[in-house]
Amino acid sequence: MEMNSLYDRPDLYDLMAPRDPVLEGFYVAAARERGGSVLDLACGSGRLTIPLAQAGLEVVGADLSAEMLERARSHARAQAVELDLVQLDMRDFDLGGRTFDTIIVAMNSILHLHGIDDFRGFFGSVGRHLSQKGRLVFDAFLPNIAMLNSDPNKRELIGTLVHDALGTLIVEETASYDPLTQIRHVEWYWSNETKKDFWQVPLRMRNIFPQEMPLLVASGGLRLIERFGDFDRSPLIAGSMRQICVCGPIQAT
Repeated sequence: MEMNSLYDRPDLYDLMAPRDPVLEGFYVAAARERGGSVLDLACGSGRLTIPLAQAGLEVVGADLSAEMLERARSHARAQAVELDLVQLDMRDFDLGGRTFDTIIVAMNSILHLHGIDDFRGFFGSVGRHLSQKGRLVFDAFLPNIAMLNSDPNKRELIGTLVHDALGTLIVEETASYDPLTQIRHVEWYWSNETKKDFWQVPLRMRNIFPQEMPLLVASGGLRLIERFGDFDRSPLIAGSMRQICVCGPIQAT
């Protein structure tokens, strides 16, 4: 059984993360509110970077995975979109003093940060790259206690997909939660009609509870300005599935 990162296989990643017009609409509108330039961190295969560019925004896409960036270039060429793409680690990056009016981290990518040093480095790096009135906008799952207490030995079906070369794919997961680190340890198992579990993918996702979010943001010198419960900008309530956060420099008004 092959052990790898999902981000080594952009073709499979794209199947698990299809385009979402509601998500795209929210982030495009958020970037247009500030105007000017956008940095799309953890941009992956360009799922959001390309719509931002198509909306007429000046956008830079950045990701740690060279494979995902190459996939983004391929998607951009196919759609006749020019993208500025860079490889970096969002926990500590320097783009030569360049600043942006909006920095985006979409699709729970912030949950790949685990310890306090990760968050301090990330928010600190973002702060150095925000314009004076710039905004950091990101989304993260709201922790669900029932999900965190799921049976770690039970496989759950999370998707049935169709791949051009591999045919019909079944994706299952097992998950366990470490309450000390607040990390949910997920294993994804990929099977097709000819081979069960031909690929196994580990995912380690940090859970950020609502009361700690402002503290993590502040650890890097930023402040939480607004928070929504969904991409329609509805309030964050107990039944929300996600936290959508808008942050800015301490001195921003």
